[in-house]
Amino acid sequence: MDLMHAATDGPSGIFRDLSAEMAFNYRHKENLFSDFNRERLIYHMLSTPGPNIAIADVNGDGREDLFIGGAKDSPGAFLEQQGNGKFRSINDAVLVKNLTSEDTDCLFFDADGDGDQDLYVASGGNELPSSSSALIDRLYINDGKGQFELSDQILPTSRFESTSTVEAGDYDGDGDLDLFVGIRLRPFLYGVPVNAYLLQNDGSGKFSDVTASVAPELSNLGMITDGLWSDFDTDGDLDLIVTGEWMPITLFENREGHFTKVENGSLGIGPSSGWWNCIKEGDFNGDNKPDYVLGNHGWNSRFRASAENPLVMYINDFDQNGSAEQIIARKEDGKYLPYARRHDLVTQMPAMKKKYLRYSSYVGQGVEDIFNPDQLAKSIKLSAEDLASSVLLSQPDGTFILEPLPKMAQLSPIYGLLVYDFDGDGLEDILLGGNLYDVKPEAGRYDANYGLFLRGNGQGQFTPVPSKGSGFKTYGQVRDLKLIHIQGRPYVLVARNNDTIQVFGFGNDES
Repeated sequence: MDLMHAATDGPSGIFRDLSAEMAFNYRHKENLFSDFNRERLIYHMLSTPGPNIAIADVNGDGREDLFIGGAKDSPGAFLEQQGNGKFRSINDAVLVKNLTSEDTDCLFFDADGDGDQDLYVASGGNELPSSSSALIDRLYINDGKGQFELSDQILPTSRFESTSTVEAGDYDGDGDLDLFVGIRLRPFLYGVPVNAYLLQNDGSGKFSDVTASVAPELSNLGMITDGLWSDFDTDGDLDLIVTGEWMPITLFENREGHFTKVENGSLGIGPSSGWWNCIKEGDFNGDNKPDYVLGNHGWNSRFRASAENPLVMYINDFDQNGSAEQIIARKEDGKYLPYARRHDLVTQMPAMKKKYLRYSSYVGQGVEDIFNPDQLAKSIKLSAEDLASSVLLSQPDGTFILEPLPKMAQLSPIYGLLVYDFDGDGLEDILLGGNLYDVKPEAGRYDANYGLFLRGNGQGQFTPVPSKGSGFKTYGQVRDLKLIHIQGRPYVLVARNNDTIQVFGFGNDES
């Protein structure tokens, strides 16, 4: 199925940028930190993952409110919707207590079963060591009137880990909401696989780690970026899909409350290891079964990957000095050539200077030439074969087809996705946004995405509508897209790193 349609202008004015007249009293402020000072051989910073937005009616007045996460040393914000459509800040005092945490995800859900919306905030980033209590995730309990109190639980487990994502679902069918929590990385050890967890709710908002007994294959799964509860096998219970960096799209089938990893080949999914960032569910081909859209790195960078010529990364303490090195390489003519320049390599591993006194001696050297077989055999080796942002489309026989989105969706890494019928034709569309500025100069920052509206045709295909035609144009580093109703009308919120919230109106439908 060919999704690579040429861009068309389409109808004008689907979206209207209302950011100036509907300004939110919040600006995300990223803290100053350079990952490259500590890990010289990586190319993308991992310390700027936010902000994310959560939407819910927190005080029972029928109006949707929001929480937006903060960066390290800067609090997030509860913003309560007033009757006039304006928003005011609440609960400031409770949030200030956790200034040192980096908010990486957030979720409103009814944790304690009392009918109101509580809030889970994930703590992560790449700045803090594993000994820091600022990595503890936070559960804020709502009193029903929109006032929140921090639970004393240490979440997701007693270990301090850099969390990336949290999702709620009743996987065991007991009527309360349980949690999937994914870990992004081990500080100072980028590339080493980390865990995901299943936290079982006792019905009163107390969570216990049941991963070892219910989903042991979540342990050491990889560098997790997102997760989704979804009944992908349509048997009536919630299954789980997990995405990550240097990871394949990973599906876990729920079998009477226990989860088993499904081999992608049995689902018709070919090699899918990528630099996946996010996933959302939809029904894009009209068969009343779940489909998925996934944000990946894209095609517009010096990093290219395919099943025949994958990217690889070796992780090891090659020079035995107590710190790990990450060697990222591309396959050319049967040889893995490192991306690292000579001076970066010898700065990280000074002993290499004797081997490569000049740049000319380093040219054309493969990983197998630089390191001995024993070093490589003892390394963790990760690969990536697919960098395309894509859709995963259900088929009549229960399998899936993974198809790349149109070329305009591949111009930058995608971090924000939103699925909705934006043009009112009864078919689901996709909004997406991305960009990453914190990239090593030799790779060049990824800033070619200005937001994109993809119009769905109900058969699993999408036509990109440029900003001039759609009216949807974002600026900066988009990290999240959310739908909110303000005075009964739908709007799109765009959360941007180190910036304000953009607001877009669309359509004429009352809600």
